[in-house]
Amino acid sequence: MASEEFFLIDRTFIDLAEREVRHGAASIDDIERVVLLVWHAAGIIENGGLHFFLERGLSLRSTADAYSRLGIEPAAAVFRRILNLFPRQSVPDEVEERMLLADRIFEQNASLIQRMECEYHATSLLTEKQLVGWIQVHDDLFARP
Repeated sequence: MASEEFFLIDRTFIDLAEREVRHGAASIDDIERVVLLVWHAAGIIENGGLHFFLERGLSLRSTADAYSRLGIEPAAAVFRRILNLFPRQSVPDEVEERMLLADRIFEQNASLIQRMECEYHATSLLTEKQLVGWIQVHDDLFARP
C-alpha cells in the first residue's frame, strides 16, 4: 500500500504535469521541474527500466541534475554513466535513431546496465524521502493554486 508521502509526491507531480500541459514548459519553474523530472523518471524506470526511460526521451543530463539537487548522488551517477555510454555524450532526439543506438549500447553493456538498474532501484526510498522534503521546504511554491 502506498504511503502518505507517496500520495503527496504523486498529487504534486500530477498538478505540475497538468499545468505544464495546459500552460507550457515556461509555467514550471526550476524548483518544480526537479519534482517533475525525478518522479517521472522514477515511474518510468519502475515500469520498464532504464531502456524504457530512454524510449520516453527524457534528458539524462537534466534528470541527473535533478537527482543531484535532491542529494541522491547514486541515482544521479547512474544517469551520468548511461550518458557517458553514448558517443560524445549525445543522445539523439529522434526516437528511432535514439533507440537503435540505445539497443546497441544496452546489448554491449548488458551486465553493467543491470548493475546500474540495481543501483538506481536501491535509491527508491531515499528518492521518496528527499522529494517529500523538497516539497515541504518549498511549500509556499507548491501550495499555490
